Amino acid sequence: MRKNYFMGLCLIILASCSTSNDDLQNFDSKSIPLAQGFKNTPTIQEPLPRVYGVNQTPNAIYGFYSSHTNKHLYSPYKRTDMLPRTQPGAYYYELDRFLGCAAGTGQEITGWFNEYNEDYVLTTNPAEFNGQNGWRKNDNIGNSYNGNEPGSYPVYRYFRNSTKSHFYTRDKNELGDGKDGFVYEGVAFYLKESAPKDYRIHDGTYYQDNNTNNLYIVYEGQLRLIETIDAAKRIFNFEVGRGGHSKADLINKVDINTVLGTRGPAISANSVLYEDVDTGIRYFDDRAYNRGNLRKIQSELVFKVYNFNEKSLIKTRGVGSGPRGLQTSEIIITKD
Repeated sequence: MRKNYFMGLCLIILASCSTSNDDLQNFDSKSIPLAQGFKNTPTIQEPLPRVYGVNQTPNAIYGFYSSHTNKHLYSPYKRTDMLPRTQPGAYYYELDRFLGCAAGTGQEITGWFNEYNEDYVLTTNPAEFNGQNGWRKNDNIGNSYNGNEPGSYPVYRYFRNSTKSHFYTRDKNELGDGKDGFVYEGVAFYLKESAPKDYRIHDGTYYQDNNTNNLYIVYEGQLRLIETIDAAKRIFNFEVGRGGHSKADLINKVDINTVLGTRGPAISANSVLYEDVDTGIRYFDDRAYNRGNLRKIQSELVFKVYNFNEKSLIKTRGVGSGPRGLQTSEIIITKD
């Protein structure tokens, strides 16, 4: 009965792997050509600068099957360790299918798990559990499509009493009006195969390009190349923190061309962090295009969002004044 036809596309950005300190060590410490002025237009119309990714399968529903328990489970996540359970030990669930995307404007789809028999139900009518014991809401999935929307298709619901297991399929030919102990319960809701949706990538997000190993940061609503690994380590903090986890784990490895939005000037290898010992104010000397641009780090929040390296602060006096010829303005965090 099982039919492996998983066709879901991975989320372009969020499912990307993280880099490691070894990857950082292998990054070429020499200056690299600047990607200045390059701009991609996001698919939704909002004022730039903004940086976006595209989720090809928002509000996805994945199906899992265990030949050990002969049961089916469903989840918005592709990982078996995210599935609900009542007992420790191996359940041997495997990814069985991609049902579709619940990114419509119709009824809300929620996932309910029974703690007594480990049945899992996807429904648009949570009232069906009124007066029944053992059921708890496990997932907020998304919203159904209307059946007359182009590209939408029905998902059919079945129940097998012998295993206390619900089953969902988008192919009614798989079980028809019921067989192999499964009773047909009707159309559960409507989904789509794919529903690309832009999502905002926030400031302080780091990337490493799979093709070039170049490092990037989303900074003030722009994707900016970091010229050298030395600059990356000096300006930003990638040291091992509490629990032995490196902050390099926060660097997402992607094809950088899948990150959409405004490209800003490269962060220069000569950029410097200052702290005025008299005022306690910290600054980032952002020498874009070899021009001094002294930026005030006005709060601890801004310092942490961009992961600036406190150990690299140069202590000095009168940073924001004098004949330095530098423009002083506050670093911003762009918002939705």
